[in-house]
Amino acid sequence: MAVMKVEYTADGFAIITMQNGENRLNQVYIDEMTKILDDIERNEDVKAVITTGEGKFYSNGLDLKWMQSEREDVVNNFRINLGQLQWRIAHFPLPTVALINGHAFAGGAFIAAAHDYRVMNVKRGWICWNEILINLRLQQDSLDLLRYKFGRMEALREAVLFAKRFPAKRALELGIVDIAGEPENLLKEAKQIALKALGTNGIDRGMLQTMKKDLFPRLHFRSKI
Repeated sequence: MAVMKVEYTADGFAIITMQNGENRLNQVYIDEMTKILDDIERNEDVKAVITTGEGKFYSNGLDLKWMQSEREDVVNNFRINLGQLQWRIAHFPLPTVALINGHAFAGGAFIAAAHDYRVMNVKRGWICWNEILINLRLQQDSLDLLRYKFGRMEALREAVLFAKRFPAKRALELGIVDIAGEPENLLKEAKQIALKALGTNGIDRGMLQTMKKDLFPRLHFRSKI
């Protein structure tokens, strides 16, 4: 069974829905997301990308059970691939919106952070970077991404240093999400924020990607873990 699906809408959106329970991150997740992003880039009718989940979770982070069952080289390659996926989303040549339907923890919160915009459900879910609570040091590559996306020291202090679990309204106050909305309105609001970003005349895909890479350069890429 596929862990995610994509819907191409008549109004020009590619909506990626993660549909694997807690939507934990493993190599299957990366392979499927990569294929979908490849397909989206080939589709000239797509104006913007929205990612979301089903039920209680946007993504609950790394698939630790899977990682513990795999060889070290497989896990190391997965970590490299996950970093590449995060930065691919950050540099994607279309507007990207994370529709955070439920919990977004750790690696799942990084996936959400990589998007241009985040809209979050006020009725369900926390966003949290809880690595410090499991004594896991963040790599510079990941810290760069958070610094680019959340420039306020208060947000970084509370989110990363003290691993606070933020509901939508608090995440909005800290600038971590752009909209805290009712669940029935989130898709409409996600579409509106992407269309507003494009403006009436649109933006060239190639130029948008170049500008993202200029604004958010990947400084600490490592080929080995």
